[in-house]
Amino acid sequence: MNRLFKLDNLFLGILIIFALILRVGMALKFPNIFWADEIFQSLEPAHRLAFGNGIVTWEFRDGIRSWVLPGILAGIMRLTAWMGKGSTGYLIGVNLFLSLLSLSNILVAYLWGKKIGGTITAFICAVICTIWFELIYFSPKAFTEVVATHFLLPGVFLGVQENIFTTRKRLFLSGCLLGISLGLRIHLIPAIVFTVIYICRKNWRNKLLPIILGIIAPILIFGTVDAFTWPYPFQSFWLNIWVNLVEGRSKLYGVSPWYEYIIFLLKSWSWFSIPIVILALLGSRRSPILAWLALIIIVSHSLLAHKEYRFIYPALPMVMILAGIGTGELVLNLSRRWVSPRKTVIAILLCLSLWTSTSVALLSRFNIYNPLTFSTFGTNLENTHLYATTNNLLALQSLSTENTVCGLGLWGVNWALSGGYTYFHRDVPIYQLEKAADFEELKAGFNYIIGNRSIPSQYQNYTLQKCWQETCIYKRPGSCSQIIDSDINSVLKKSGN
Repeated sequence: MNRLFKLDNLFLGILIIFALILRVGMALKFPNIFWADEIFQSLEPAHRLAFGNGIVTWEFRDGIRSWVLPGILAGIMRLTAWMGKGSTGYLIGVNLFLSLLSLSNILVAYLWGKKIGGTITAFICAVICTIWFELIYFSPKAFTEVVATHFLLPGVFLGVQENIFTTRKRLFLSGCLLGISLGLRIHLIPAIVFTVIYICRKNWRNKLLPIILGIIAPILIFGTVDAFTWPYPFQSFWLNIWVNLVEGRSKLYGVSPWYEYIIFLLKSWSWFSIPIVILALLGSRRSPILAWLALIIIVSHSLLAHKEYRFIYPALPMVMILAGIGTGELVLNLSRRWVSPRKTVIAILLCLSLWTSTSVALLSRFNIYNPLTFSTFGTNLENTHLYATTNNLLALQSLSTENTVCGLGLWGVNWALSGGYTYFHRDVPIYQLEKAADFEELKAGFNYIIGNRSIPSQYQNYTLQKCWQETCIYKRPGSCSQIIDSDINSVLKKSGN
């Protein structure tokens, strides 16, 4: 038994290391932006806190965002800046930190599978969560809903699994993890309320108090941070709800029908949605709470007018764990018929190969903004989310080591898709150039341009430096002059963006 236990730990350790390499490697190999919030609601304010400069959006002017996550990321940036020149060092550090947090999903998948179906189911669940393309893609991203998921799942697991620590300690720790996820993503209230009811339903007297105290503890920390960073405690909670739900600010960024998340999932999973859902339904018989939570997360977000695929990310690892449990159940049923262990091993390897092949196939077509199709493979990897705004990010990152920059103009590159000072890392002004007349007005303020269209013919003093496909860096000789109230932060403040 000791040998088997050590062997299990060895395999799990190898799997976790492989998952970490996969996530960090993909993030560094394919720098991209899925949605601008991953930069300007977390990394950019973190950069401003750590190094003193950054683009400030309306959320951080009006005070509807918490400084907890940006504050933690700012510390990571300062601690890891030595790992590379310019912005490279702390970008590696941030990707490594966020990827490490995401490993909780794999550990929970293993432990959950172990409780349900033993070692075989445990490794099937863990491998699926390791290789599934959406979990790999989103794990290193600084979205609050993604980071919240990495605390939500362990919190749910500790809450429902008995015989782990003493009951009070286990429930208090579960509550702390649930509270952290709630502080990061207030929209998870319906899922967390359901979790508390599910956990305490058979013994309210002994279970409710420790789990509620656990939830309150981190929420108080979030409220205290708001008290020091904004005018009022818990301001980022109630003001966010007021501005987006009551005033309807979020509708300015798009309104979608109630079934939009179903369309998103079909776009992402294609016809593989059918076997994935069937396997997840099989798994839900053994672990109904995961099925209910995934459904609650999707339905509760479907009631909101503004919808983005990342909002339902917390449901994705839950569905994958359920599908892993369903897959494990099929393999175990077959192994009971086959006396030969060799056939069982072959069945396990075949299942994992099919899951891996499916993940690779869907990654090759992963773009939820494309029209709905039911193809199996994509024909152009550059048309996927892996390459979204990659050229802009690489161009700004290359300038982060250029000491001669005294000002930067963005020509044909929208600031929201630029990577901001997070990638630029130079303490100089950025100017948004939308039309040719902007050159004449602002040309004295910058000596470098990043553009994806040709420089106006009358400005021949700019010479081409380097290109990443259509995105190029241009430079002119000479210095820069300060132009008052025309840099990107001044423009955003005037426009209310």
